[in-house]
Amino acid sequence: MKGKVAIVTGGSQGIGRAIAKRMAEQGATVIVTYLRNKEEAVKTVETINDEFPSACTAIHLDVREYDHVEEVFNQVRKKHGSIDILINNAAVSAERALAINSLDNWGEILSTNIMGTINCIKAVSLPMLMARKGSIVSISSIAGIKGIPKLSSYSASKAGIIGLTRSLSKEFANFNVRINVVAPGYIEGTRMFNEIEEKDLIEYKEQIDLKRFGQPEEIAKAVGFICSDDASYITGQTLVVDGGLSI
Repeated sequence: MKGKVAIVTGGSQGIGRAIAKRMAEQGATVIVTYLRNKEEAVKTVETINDEFPSACTAIHLDVREYDHVEEVFNQVRKKHGSIDILINNAAVSAERALAINSLDNWGEILSTNIMGTINCIKAVSLPMLMARKGSIVSISSIAGIKGIPKLSSYSASKAGIIGLTRSLSKEFANFNVRINVVAPGYIEGTRMFNEIEEKDLIEYKEQIDLKRFGQPEEIAKAVGFICSDDASYITGQTLVVDGGLSI
């Protein structure tokens, strides 16, 4: 990835932070975006730049607002010349039963997770298509594949990302722009994982073939592969990284 420019949305911590570091390890210039947690985003940048000087910067981004996304992405292109890789990682969740979950909460989940992903893809798509190169990877979840109780809004948004990717891969293929999905299972060190009760974690671990939870770095390695030139013949696919949970 040497010489390439990568944007990682929601890159301030957890999986996003691990992905940003992996991009830098592979030689890319990395821009991590954050919405509210500027302090953690700065930590991400400092951690990466300590090892790879000047490889990473942070920028504020609200993926829910297309005009804002377009403006920020144009700033990145103006400064760095191009956006070669887009990692759609920004997402929110809420554990609530459908019967008591408000429509406002559904709107917040969908506007961030699915519309935010669409906004970012739309903002990079035309320049990538015109340049006839580029790689887009969106982070879905096993929740979008097998479903998880009380996470219907999150599951719907993550399933939508998979359907969106399958459709867009057919639009983009003739222009040599690849688009794929990585779907993590239960990953330690993430906000969602930390909110799960201990008794539930014990039950979930037993359902995983490998009998352990994943690490952010394992998701980052999968993302690093599928958006690299090593995966040049892969598009429209969902790479599930869940220790065998969903089979």
